Amino acid sequence: MVTMSGAPWSVALDYSHDVAFALAVRDALGITDPQGLPALDPPQALAVDSAVLADGGSEELWQRWWSRALDATRREEAGAPALPEGLLGRVVEENFAALHHWSGARKREVARVTRPTHAVPRLRDALREHERASGVRLGGFRLRVTALPVAGPVFLPLDEERILVSITVLSDRADYLARLLAHVGRTSD
Repeated sequence: MVTMSGAPWSVALDYSHDVAFALAVRDALGITDPQGLPALDPPQALAVDSAVLADGGSEELWQRWWSRALDATRREEAGAPALPEGLLGRVVEENFAALHHWSGARKREVARVTRPTHAVPRLRDALREHERASGVRLGGFRLRVTALPVAGPVFLPLDEERILVSITVLSDRADYLARLLAHVGRTSD
């Protein structure tokens, strides 16, 4: 008989308006992010001044903003918004109401698809079953999962403790749990 490791573990699921805003601006400006994440789903149209489109430094500003937004996902409590500098800041300010409305709807979607139900396996049960079936006792772990409003299935570990996950993956609880357990299994060796 295999027993649970007993080591403490936690998985915190979050949604970041900062990350969502950055992805919306990325799409509006046609910027390629370093992770190669897909386009937003659903897309959010933004009014963008022609000066921003003509500015050659927007991609560099966006990369710095994106790095700050991802770094903020390390924290357990919300800090000050990681808003962009310069012309990109103007894009956010001029579209703030639309961005906030759109992003709020995505956050509610994350809450809806992750709401516990009797038909949905719980993480602790999946963890126990994985340990029982594999005979492998997983050590303690701590994960911060950030939901992304992007198209298609995305499960992107940033490091051992931080993972970006699309709402599409979160919507399929069995797929999400399988990917999460595979990640924990790889990183606990």
